Amino acid sequence: MNVYKIWGLRKIWLTFENFFFNFKYKSILGNKVNIYGSPYVFIPKNASAKFGKNVTLISSSYFSEPGVNHEVMIRLLNENAKLTIGNNVGISGGGVCVQEEVVIGNEVMFGANAFVTDTDFHPVAPENRRFSKENVKSKKVQIDDNVFIGMNTVILKGVHIGKNSIIAAGSVVVKDVPAIQIWGGNPAKFLREL
Repeated sequence: MNVYKIWGLRKIWLTFENFFFNFKYKSILGNKVNIYGSPYVFIPKNASAKFGKNVTLISSSYFSEPGVNHEVMIRLLNENAKLTIGNNVGISGGGVCVQEEVVIGNEVMFGANAFVTDTDFHPVAPENRRFSKENVKSKKVQIDDNVFIGMNTVILKGVHIGKNSIIAAGSVVVKDVPAIQIWGGNPAKFLREL
């Protein structure tokens, strides 16, 4: 039985989930977070994760019109990782995985299942690729204010997305996107000015 479908239970359950999540993470994240469904959060001791005001994480398809493939995942991979999320950011069933640093500005919207990472996770060289953590490349990702990232988009290491830009659904972003532009595709390319 899905407790979200029954109005009285939904309200009680969401209140409980939000209370428990914020009791556990508010001192780490810096502000109260609105959750709809339980996100997966992994922040090692001494890693830095700071959330602005009114951040919303949607981890249940009941609260996302296109649905989500999994709960929101926030994962910092080591104690030196830094994640900064601005005010009024919404993430639906997506993920942020940080090896070095990811900065997300204010008013950023993540469509369902969008994913951001600053690392390759594995070395590119074929020798011992599956098991080695040596020579894994990482580079800071910066997403400026008021960016809209379409559903099922992947943003890879070293990318800087300029203010007010839009990334079309299903895109793979591998290079910088200037401000006030629409980009899309795999790999993402310039489509038009806004």
